[in-house]
Amino acid sequence: MQIAMFSTLILLGIVLLVSLYIITKTLKERLIPNPHLPPGSLGWPLIGETLNYLGTCLAGRPDWFLRDRMEKHDPQVFKTSLFGETVAVFCGPAGNKFLFSNENKLVNLWWPRSVKKLLKSSLVNVAGDEAKRIRRILLTFLDPDALKRYIERMDLVTQHHISTLWEGMFLDNLLEKKS
Repeated sequence: MQIAMFSTLILLGIVLLVSLYIITKTLKERLIPNPHLPPGSLGWPLIGETLNYLGTCLAGRPDWFLRDRMEKHDPQVFKTSLFGETVAVFCGPAGNKFLFSNENKLVNLWWPRSVKKLLKSSLVNVAGDEAKRIRRILLTFLDPDALKRYIERMDLVTQHHISTLWEGMFLDNLLEKKS
């Protein structure tokens, strides 16, 4: 009986400490904004504005999320909380130029923990000098001259695939649904 009571008190204490940590962290971020961060909203604790973002993505219009925040806060840069991480979102040509011209100098490539877990060891998670090396290699395959050499072959493969596997599929499916 005493062991159950003791373990319940320990569990209650742990829950209380975690709750206090989350509450103080949330209040600190919301009541005392960092002057070095751009304007924006962090949304709900832990989930942030993830649900709003996913809702616009499911509607097929993730740009609505961005435009809404740009109108509310700042058309150049704003902060938000997505997938459990506080992020700064750069908008427009000036923001993109800043990001891409300062990679590995003032700005480091970073992915949320959830994306790293999901994608594990893929090209998306590569950063730094390794990312530069891979990008250089890929660009040799994707430069305009290389694409011109491959376009005829890609067209032939696509036409063959459609004619052998897909031709008549749409019409067949429509006829099946009507009967």
